[in-house]
Parts: sequence; structure tokens; C-alpha cells
Amino acid sequence: MYQLFTASLQDILTASEEDIGTETDGKEKLVGDFMELTLSIVLLCIFITSFIFSMFGRGGGDFYLPIILTFLPINYYTAAGISLFLIVVQGLSMTLIYHKKHRLIDWKLAIILGSIIALSSFLGGVLSYKIPEIYLKLSFSCFLLISSYLLYRNYNLTIKHWRIGLWKREAAGITYTVNLLYIVFPILLASFMASMSGISGGGLIIPICTLFGGVPLRIAMGTNTFLVLISSSMGFIGHLTRGGFDLSLGIKLVLMVILGSQLGSRIHVKIKEEKLRKGFSIILVIAALWMLIKIFI
Repeated sequence: MYQLFTASLQDILTASEEDIGTETDGKEKLVGDFMELTLSIVLLCIFITSFIFSMFGRGGGDFYLPIILTFLPINYYTAAGISLFLIVVQGLSMTLIYHKKHRLIDWKLAIILGSIIALSSFLGGVLSYKIPEIYLKLSFSCFLLISSYLLYRNYNLTIKHWRIGLWKREAAGITYTVNLLYIVFPILLASFMASMSGISGGGLIIPICTLFGGVPLRIAMGTNTFLVLISSSMGFIGHLTRGGFDLSLGIKLVLMVILGSQLGSRIHVKIKEEKLRKGFSIILVIAALWMLIKIFI
């Protein structure tokens, strides 16, 4: 009798273990399927973002970071590192096209501003843990909204030729005068803040060059592709010294960035100036609102 009871109990335990194992395997499969679905959504969103932002000479970091944080279970600093890595690759891709195909990069201006951005972006990446991200996001969003309004209304500061700091430039067959004194410090601050937040800062750099420096919009967008490359590269290095980076995920996402940026950059010249300016203003508003929403969710 005792042996029969022991055998029956053993059968029940064995069956229970098999049921538990089956249930666990089912849950793991469900979680795996869900992760594959969310990764597919992220890949699609990254491609669309890269495609659209490349049309406007930007790195897309204003959206890469929120997309990654919204759909994938990783911490902010790892997401920031991946975002900057994506912008580095996209910046390189866009720079090649905007230089070879469109000839819209003012290289002398780009080198001067790039040297300023390199130092401030690196420091921003290293010091990213010192300032709470909520303050960075709030100030960044406010600046984006102000810049979008001024850009949409086509507002520009009047440059008087007796002022110091003026530099007469010519690029892509366009002659213009840029006031370096108006843009150096704002770009220094913008690239520092952007790098701390894990984005490229193109949303700030382009309006600063256009609104305060007098750089034509197309030249500002083309030159910004190189500045995005410098900013994101130094910011990425700075983040690597303090935070993590998921290489496997980064490689998957960067393939979508390359494809999107190559297609988007080639469409740039087909858009009229007014539509380009208004479209860029709308993108700034969307990026600012999304950044604000991410603070509270």
C-alpha cells in the first residue's frame, strides 16, 4: 500500500513538473515573440526617421532616443550610447552625399564650428551623469519650440556690415555673410547639452546658424551633416567612458539608418526652400513635444 501511494505521488509530481515546464516554455516563447515584434517596430521606426531627417540634413537623434526608450527594455544611458552610434553612422553617410552630390557643405565654416563642437560634445558625454536629464529635456524642448516658430516665420537677424565678426562666404554658388560672434557660444552650449542628452543637436545648430548667423538654410543643413558627425562621434566616445553600449543591437539598428539616410539625402534637392523650411519647423515641434511627453511617461 505504501509503495502504491509513493508511486502515485511520484507520478503526480512528475506530471506537475512537466506542466510547469511546459507553461514556462510557453511564457518564454511568448516573451521572445513579443521582443521580436517590438524590435521589428523599432527597426521600421528607425528607418522612417532616418529617411525623413536625412532629407533635412539632420541626424534624427531627437527621435532615435525616444523610439529606443519607448519600445526596448534598456536604461537611458545605454539607449543614449546607441542613439549617438546611429547618428555617427548616419552623419557619415549624409556627409558623403551632401558633399559629393549636392555640394552644400561650406567646409571652412564646418571645420571652424566642428572644432568647437568636438570639445563641447566630448565634455557633454563625459559629464552626462552630473545633471538630471529632466532639466536638459525641458530646456532643450523649449529651445526647439522657439526655434521652430522663428524658422517657420522666416525670421532672421539683420546683419550690419560694420559689425565685427563678419565673414563673407561662398558655397554652392551662394554668397552670404556669417556673423561668427552670434553663433559660436550658442553652438558651444547647444552641442554640450545635446551630447549630455544623447542626441546630435542638429535641431539647435541649424536654427542658430540660420537665425543668428545669417547662413542660408540649405547651406546650414548641408554643413550640419558634418557637424552632426563630429558632435555625435565625440559625444559617443564621451558616453563610452561612463556608460554602456549594446553592440549587437547597435549593429541591427544601424543597418536601417544607412538605408534610410542614403535614400533621404538624395531627395533633398527636390524640395522647394519654403517647404523645406516649414517641414523642418514641424519636425522641431514634434521632437520637442515628444521629448516633453517622455519626461512624464
